[in-house]
Amino acid sequence: MASSSSKLLRLIPALLFGVGLGGVWLGVPTAARQNQETPEMKSEETEPALTLRTQAKEVLVRVIVRDASGNTVGGLTKDDFRLFDNGKLQSVTAFSGENYRPPAPAAATAQPIAPAEAGEAEPGLTLPARYVAFYFDDLVVAAEDMVRIRDAAGRFIESSLQPTDRAGVFTSSGQGILDFTDDRAELGQALANLRSRPRTVWAENDCPPLTPYEAYLIDEVHDSTMLNIATWEYIPCACDGEPDKCPFAQTEAQHAAQRTWQDSQADSRLSLRVLLNLVRRLGSLPGQRSLLWLSQGFLTFDLRPDLNELIDRALREHVVINVLDSRGLWVNIPGGESYGRNPLPIELTGPAMSVNLDSYRETGIEMNQDVMAQVSHDTGGVFVHNTNDYEGGFRKAGVLPEFSYLLAFSPQNLKYDGKFHKLKVELVNARGLNVQARNGYFARSESLPPEQRARQEIEDAAFSREELREFPVDLQTQFFKLNDAEARLSVIARVDARALHFRREGERNLLSMKMVCAAFDGNGNLVAGTQRNVDLSLRDETLAHVLSAGLNIRGQLKVSPGTYALRVVIYQIDSAQVTALNRTVEIPF
Repeated sequence: MASSSSKLLRLIPALLFGVGLGGVWLGVPTAARQNQETPEMKSEETEPALTLRTQAKEVLVRVIVRDASGNTVGGLTKDDFRLFDNGKLQSVTAFSGENYRPPAPAAATAQPIAPAEAGEAEPGLTLPARYVAFYFDDLVVAAEDMVRIRDAAGRFIESSLQPTDRAGVFTSSGQGILDFTDDRAELGQALANLRSRPRTVWAENDCPPLTPYEAYLIDEVHDSTMLNIATWEYIPCACDGEPDKCPFAQTEAQHAAQRTWQDSQADSRLSLRVLLNLVRRLGSLPGQRSLLWLSQGFLTFDLRPDLNELIDRALREHVVINVLDSRGLWVNIPGGESYGRNPLPIELTGPAMSVNLDSYRETGIEMNQDVMAQVSHDTGGVFVHNTNDYEGGFRKAGVLPEFSYLLAFSPQNLKYDGKFHKLKVELVNARGLNVQARNGYFARSESLPPEQRARQEIEDAAFSREELREFPVDLQTQFFKLNDAEARLSVIARVDARALHFRREGERNLLSMKMVCAAFDGNGNLVAGTQRNVDLSLRDETLAHVLSAGLNIRGQLKVSPGTYALRVVIYQIDSAQVTALNRTVEIPF
């Protein structure tokens, strides 16, 4: 199944432009345009530039405030909070209080071009109220744990999802995924097909059978105690327990640790990448967005930039990530088996080495949980762990906080050095309330060039449902049915040019704009999209006409008859101003 971003790259043929025909027209007399020596306008239809966003200078912080009973608290204002970056008080540049309730869909109708098609459209499209993504980290979840969590997920879907909700099943391996749907039978079948799919089977294939944390201690920390343990564990599985047959046991243990650590980091990086893409997918959907991550966690020592990008992306896309530890209630049994390995021979190694191994096992599991705890905490979610009540865990992790707040600030004199900045959010008057917020962020390594910044801001606006009105735009929609299965949907945007910022060069007035049009179906899936680039180089007399008559930009989408949520984004390059509007259009069958 094609993703929303890939569908948006499918373009209709290039459009003509001119008075009444095309992509852009200025209200200028035809003769005047023909007498001009150089073109005053250029218009072309291109692929929408939608790529994965990197971190912006603006830092977003989601804040959850709870009372002593654990209930979220609403009604707070910007003045109730104080935000510190590395101990320095920051000025909050943007603030919003969010109440998670089903949003009212934007209502409008599409008026047909041809008189034969005229008539009043039916009521507008009712978009889903909530999207829930179930992300099963099947690269790391153990087989027995997968059975328990998929069964509990099925019961949660049947008992808790509403008819207006959409759910999807996604995996870190990319196998067995199901895009968002309201079909409960399809969801049940997708859950039944889930399997644990580790790329590395530690107990069966590795000698010695090291956990990722133990491999990290040997390969990165050069822990001599852990290396000795691995050496002793190598002898039984490679040399039938006879040390004389393994003269290079320590060297082989080091090589095994290096392989295990590299494989572990590859799996961890893949899991984060898939999670990032899933957050981006949710960002393209209207309504409430939550992600339920089911995993036993993994180590992220060398993946801090990836982790920071994920959190930053989730905050910007208003995606709450809740996490359920698939391991359940875990108890470390001293001297017991782990990863299918046998206890160390105490008569040869002594009791101290076995005690150290038990400590390493427990520490490794705790560190695996760190990534889940941080992601859920920083995005305003919950982390359910140390419990075998999976159904109760789904009930906790499957809900969104009723009230939350989003604070934004632009760090002053920020150096692009990639260093970690510690954040602290507190209430001016705590009154016994508790604050949950991300504890820091990493400054990016270098500043973004203007073109990349424009691409990111256009993408953000295109895949959002929030309306932005930084300059006045009136929208009109029309359609023309080509046949029973195809139609052209025209979008005409009339821009008030008096609010635009023209740049003077010589005798010309320059302006560059981009318009993106995207149509979403009832499940929030993107079905068609197009982008028009507009470059103006106007003489003074032409500019006067434009300021008086306005600037009209047209885009066209090729769709099937049906009802669509239309998203139109118009971006002015020089001033970085954006207007983004929503409409619902219906093309009768």
